Amino acid sequence: MGESGFDVFCPECNMLVEAKVIAEGDGESKITDINPFDISDSPYNIDHFLVCVCRRCGQPFFIRQSWYVVPAEIESPTGEIVLYPTESKLTQEALPKSVKSAYDDASKCFKASMFEPCVLMCRKCLEAICKNLGAEGRDLNKRLVRLSEAGQIDSRLLNWAHEIRLIGNEAAHEVDGKVTKRDARDVLDFTEAIIIYVFSLTKRFESFKVRRAKYSK
Repeated sequence: MGESGFDVFCPECNMLVEAKVIAEGDGESKITDINPFDISDSPYNIDHFLVCVCRRCGQPFFIRQSWYVVPAEIESPTGEIVLYPTESKLTQEALPKSVKSAYDDASKCFKASMFEPCVLMCRKCLEAICKNLGAEGRDLNKRLVRLSEAGQIDSRLLNWAHEIRLIGNEAAHEVDGKVTKRDARDVLDFTEAIIIYVFSLTKRFESFKVRRAKYSK
């Protein structure tokens, strides 16, 4: 199970890099099928945890690998996930399809170092949010204001949305304009925050109220 390094996407380098393993260890094993003759020969599942650092920039990673093991026979990997840093805090099932699609495209553009398309897709994400929430107006500026007036976003999120709208406009229309990696990262994070507030947390709060109402009864 042990290994000295492997490839992983680094959000700081914005590219696939080699990560160096600096510490590792196993979690608790879980027996899948008990061998009635010798329990020590029973196959089991186990999680293997690794602490790694990017060889380029030193970005830390915490990774969980899942394994299926038959003692003295096989060790087969069944899954791997980067626990830190997490790519997104979005609750995917709470999102309208058009919003999720635009956000996923923005995220893919950022990972490919396509920063202008990234902010354009973030602007498109705002358009999708407005459409799904029924905000009307002749342009995106007016539709965002309608969201604020309806109480669906607060004044701070409205300011963030306007900045996303403006940098998206610049990317689309200014020939000599340039979107930096840092600007694209910020725009992507602000877009994610708006989505979390409008959809993920709103749905979670509604579930919370229903649960509390059941308790009170």
